[in-house]
Amino acid sequence: MNEQSFADLLVPLLQSGYRLAGAMLHDPGAAEDVVQEASLIAWRKLPRLEHRSNVRAWFLGIVANECRNARRRRWLNSVTLGLPSRLAVGSGEDRIVNRADLRQALRQLRYGDQLVVTLYFYLDMPMPEIAAVAGISVEAARSRLYRAVRQLRPELAIEEALK
Repeated sequence: MNEQSFADLLVPLLQSGYRLAGAMLHDPGAAEDVVQEASLIAWRKLPRLEHRSNVRAWFLGIVANECRNARRRRWLNSVTLGLPSRLAVGSGEDRIVNRADLRQALRQLRYGDQLVVTLYFYLDMPMPEIAAVAGISVEAARSRLYRAVRQLRPELAIEEALK
């Protein structure tokens, strides 16, 4: 495959790769670096791509792995911003969740759970593709998504709801 064919294959995937990296790393500069590195890795590994129909999941899997490597190197999870670790929900206007609070809550998830949530909600990927990117079965992807959403969902006081 020549460079132009590779570019034609990869260019439509770069935006999804950047969105995934941005959601996982919370740093636009680091996200650009990860997508660039993932593109180079994809170029080198292209001969091992078995089915061209799976190129999106294949490339996003490379991006996800590079995000994991970047997070390990930078220890992003050790930085606290003074935001609450859990989202508290009151009544009325208090139910509006601040975007920074949501990002902080996502950071509290384990990497695999955060990846599945990001792929499902940010990139609108179907479960089979999510499973392929994460390297797990479809059932495991569904289970991770369910567990992560339950962890993110604010706790509601039943007594207050009945009043």
